[in-house]
Amino acid sequence: MSNLQISLIMIGALFVVGIVLFNGWQQRNHRRKTESLFESRPDDVLLDDFKPVQLREERVEHQFVDLDPEPDESDQIVAEEEPVLTEVIEEEAPIKPSSSHFVDAETDYIAEIEVKDPVGAEELAELFRRKFDFGKPIGVYGLNIDSGCWEEPHARPKYRNFKVGLQLADRSGVVNLAKLSEFRDLVVETASRLQASSLCPDISEAHSRAIQLDKFCAEVDMLIGINVMSRGEETFAGTKIRGLAEAAGFKLESDGTFKYFDEHGNHLFSLCNHEPAVFLPDGIRHLSTHGITFLLDVPRVAQGKQAFDQMIMIAKSFAATLGGVIVDDKRLMLNDAGFDKIRKLLQEIRAKMEARQIPPGSERASRLFS
Repeated sequence: MSNLQISLIMIGALFVVGIVLFNGWQQRNHRRKTESLFESRPDDVLLDDFKPVQLREERVEHQFVDLDPEPDESDQIVAEEEPVLTEVIEEEAPIKPSSSHFVDAETDYIAEIEVKDPVGAEELAELFRRKFDFGKPIGVYGLNIDSGCWEEPHARPKYRNFKVGLQLADRSGVVNLAKLSEFRDLVVETASRLQASSLCPDISEAHSRAIQLDKFCAEVDMLIGINVMSRGEETFAGTKIRGLAEAAGFKLESDGTFKYFDEHGNHLFSLCNHEPAVFLPDGIRHLSTHGITFLLDVPRVAQGKQAFDQMIMIAKSFAATLGGVIVDDKRLMLNDAGFDKIRKLLQEIRAKMEARQIPPGSERASRLFS
């Protein structure tokens, strides 16, 4: 290789290195200028100084039955006359809903949309998209122009009228007034977009009804629990509890409790661990506990007295097999007199709920006590 070739190669290499260094210097200079423009971070309106807002009053989920003190007259549950809730919408066609969750004037705020020309369910897309934004269950039903029946809107049929209901209360409490107003505005906007008329009852009156309804529900929301406890320091083996439960007809559910159903698939009562650990399929073989608890959710069971009697019979069988004793939440022994007191309470609650047209175990009760 001649000296000329070597010189040319060296000149070419130096040229390439110079270009690389120059590009690197430009990039660093540009980055410094860019970073200097953003030395102060802009405020994040979603994260900075966030203060949670209390949107609703929460209702205690259950009252537990206290069997120890003798109830005085002020504690007796009697069937009092409750104010009658005004029907908001008059029916113009047979109500034959395809789903059991039809809007209910006793438990829902019901708004109505009346269109000039029949439309499909897709015209209510925005309403369906926001149906989980209001903190309570929403029901949407349309009047099918072909069948003349109210049903949950679906793809092909056309509908003349729509009824949209927002549930007023459940176990988490009363519907928030601001959410109720927002729901009303959404219905009005939907009707306006369809060039339809809307009928929206007064939200203040609806909120007052919600408060009354929630107060009533709190009065009858009872959870009856009886415990089978071990004697002394002895414990019950999880495998033995599971064997007894499955033999009695219980099914272990994903929430870690055993549930007992009647022949129609209705949940009657549950069996859970008296201690914090739950019954899980993978862990129950290693679990031991000092007690188990049978629970009856009174408003959600149609035949509460019969379910309670069956629960007592199974609890006594468990106690005999496990060598335990039946006690209340204060570890006081439960006897036939205590059981009779519970039966009387169940009858009183049933009478009060039926007087309010919310029979225990009914679809209406299941919605309110969920």
